[in-house]
Order: sequence, then structure tokens, then C-alpha cells
Amino acid sequence: MNPINVLIADDQTIFCEGLAALLDLEQDIKVVACAANGSEAIEFAEKHRPDIVLMDLRMPGVGGLSATRMIKGKFPVMKILMLTTFSDDEYIAESMKIGASGYLLKDADADQIIRGIRDCYAGQLLLPASFHTMLADHLGTSHESVPQSPLPDAVRNALTRTEEEMLHLLLDGKKNKEIAKELYLSVGTVKNYLSQLYKKLNVRSRREALAMLKNR
Repeated sequence: MNPINVLIADDQTIFCEGLAALLDLEQDIKVVACAANGSEAIEFAEKHRPDIVLMDLRMPGVGGLSATRMIKGKFPVMKILMLTTFSDDEYIAESMKIGASGYLLKDADADQIIRGIRDCYAGQLLLPASFHTMLADHLGTSHESVPQSPLPDAVRNALTRTEEEMLHLLLDGKKNKEIAKELYLSVGTVKNYLSQLYKKLNVRSRREALAMLKNR
């Protein structure tokens, strides 16, 4: 079976080389090149014809969005996964509009990135439910929004989309690893989000949070 050929585009050399080394340990994944900017990403995409491009959104010179637009224009079937953080909501929406196949968080665990690459190669869209409403505004499509939390408006309005999504996953009995898988986050990132969430709910633990939510 032929490996999944991957091109990594990221201006942080240490991140790029480290990720390449991790991916090359997998028998079914082969990193064909690392690009330091969007211009190189376009050049290497044409040279190597990878199955998937891992594209950093923020790079000097030609950025990830411009490079994605150029690559998808030349190679419509080539899949592109954006490397990003949750602060890049608007950029993520725009990248989906121009043909990206989803995104991976840069602080995700190696296993999650590997799984994401395989899922993308299999044709899955890598996009958690917490982005559906935001994307609907940009893509002109209708998605079911996240259900409202059983909380007072003042508290609910203080929550981010991700925090509110986590509330519903908590109510569904999901553990940290399951939440991480659902939202394509690292377990460490999930713990950080939950810590902030507990502060906003004025509770100290998952048990207290669940007790408060289920009593409303």
C-alpha cells in the first residue's frame, strides 16, 4: 500500500522538523518536504504532488490562505489541513470557503495529528461542532447550532463556543480523552479549557459542575 504523502508548510523550523520526524515513524505516512512559507508550499506542492498539505495559517510573505487558494486552484483534489490555534476562527472559516479539508491544532498530541491525517485522507472533514455556527455565517449554509446550556444568560454569555461545547460533552458523560478526540484538541488543552470553565461556573471540579448543571 502506498503511503500518505504529506507536505508540511510552517515557518517555525523546529516545529516543522519535529513534526516531520514524528510522522515519518508511521509506516503509512511519508513527509515529502517541509516548506518555510507559502511560496515554498506552492512550489513543493507542484513538485511533489502530496496527498495532504499541512498548512500553517500565519507565515511571512505568502501566508497560508493565499497558498491554499493557489494550490487548490492548480490541484483541486489535493487535500489541505490548516495548522492553527483557536484564535484563528475567521481565518479557519475563510480557508474552508476556499477548499481546505479542515484543520489541526498546533498543540495537539502527535496521535491526534496522525489520526487527523488519516481521517482527512479517507475523505473526512476535520471540523468540530463548535465551529458549525461560525462557518454557517461565512459559507452561507445552515448548520444546527450548539444547544443552549442550562445556565443563566449572564453565565452562558461569558462562555466561549468551545467552553459551551465542552459543557454539553460533560453532560453527555465524556471524559477528557473523549472530549479531546471530539474537538481535535490535546488532553492538556482540554484540561486548561475546563479549568477556565470551572472558574466561570464558580465550581472547583467536574463533579460540582455536573451537579450544578443537572440541578437546573
